[in-house]
Amino acid sequence: MEKPPSNKVSLAYQSTYGQLVSFFRKRLDNASDATDLSQDVFALWLKRAKETPVEHSRAFLFKIAHRVLIDHWRAAGKQRMAMTQSHDEVSPEPEMAPAGADPHHVLEQQQRLSRLEEALNSLSPRRREAFLMHRFDGLSQTEVAERMGISVSMVEKHIAGALLHCKRYVAEQGSEQHDE
Repeated sequence: MEKPPSNKVSLAYQSTYGQLVSFFRKRLDNASDATDLSQDVFALWLKRAKETPVEHSRAFLFKIAHRVLIDHWRAAGKQRMAMTQSHDEVSPEPEMAPAGADPHHVLEQQQRLSRLEEALNSLSPRRREAFLMHRFDGLSQTEVAERMGISVSMVEKHIAGALLHCKRYVAEQGSEQHDE
């Protein structure tokens, strides 16, 4: 029989649950997803609490929440991609923009995202790896350094260099398109 959660877990749940739901609601359009993900955060915490006690539960819960949110976005992106691919197989019609969206604005956004993807792909493999782990996987610079076997200073240089490169690349490619 599993033992009930400790008083510390119960107190953390009571004091932090509403804040977690707000955190997710600000970042998601779906209130149901916000409550589900908040529950997931506590479930993950309870699994981990058995292995290692946590001193600052609120900070730890929000760190978990950030990672849960990233995982949620990734899964949603994969699901959209799979749906788009299956839609393309059924019907070769182009995707429609949301009703009322300015087609010019939608096109500009798609072109900007395409340029950003090109910029990321033109980075050196190590720089891209450090940047993606930090920005998209949500790892701290220290965690990136540990995983890559390099210094935190080098991670900082990789991230700063990647940001500068992407900013310049997107700006240059955007100005070239306007010149055409």
